[in-house]
Amino acid sequence: MKTRYMVTAGAVFLCAALAVTMISSWLEEIPMESIDELVETSLNSAPTKRYEKIAGTWTYDCEFPVQHPETIMLTCADGGMLVTNIKWKSWAPLRAVGLGIYSQNMCDPDCAQGKRVEIPVRVILSEPVEYKGRRMLRTLDISSVKGRELPNGTLGFSWDVSEFALMMNWNVMRP
Repeated sequence: MKTRYMVTAGAVFLCAALAVTMISSWLEEIPMESIDELVETSLNSAPTKRYEKIAGTWTYDCEFPVQHPETIMLTCADGGMLVTNIKWKSWAPLRAVGLGIYSQNMCDPDCAQGKRVEIPVRVILSEPVEYKGRRMLRTLDISSVKGRELPNGTLGFSWDVSEFALMMNWNVMRP
């Protein structure tokens, strides 16, 4: 039985060595200019999807494009962190500014029974990017308006509301 495995392993090794030798000699016969030309042709002929321009300035709420959202959920899987009751003071192509309530589930003793901490905050959306025909504001800055610390012990923090959608090349669009 052991001899049969050794013969099989030897045959596999011999086939692999032969394949590497054959491929190496085949590659040596192709001029480098031809390889460069093939690569350049394939890169230049790749289809480019064009998206129709969609008017206005947008942002994301749980990876869905929205305009003037009243709520922006940061942790979409469990709703543990969100800003609610947002009243926008300004909404422009480069930046949007508003006031809202930051709400976080403290998950004590566990997330199902946890109490929420709610703090008035100022929200600023910034860092516009063009994505699939839309101008998207991708960074949400949250800061306490009354000097009260947020649950993370700071007076504010930033959140990339577009990270998941861009990473996944998200194509879902809400009206």
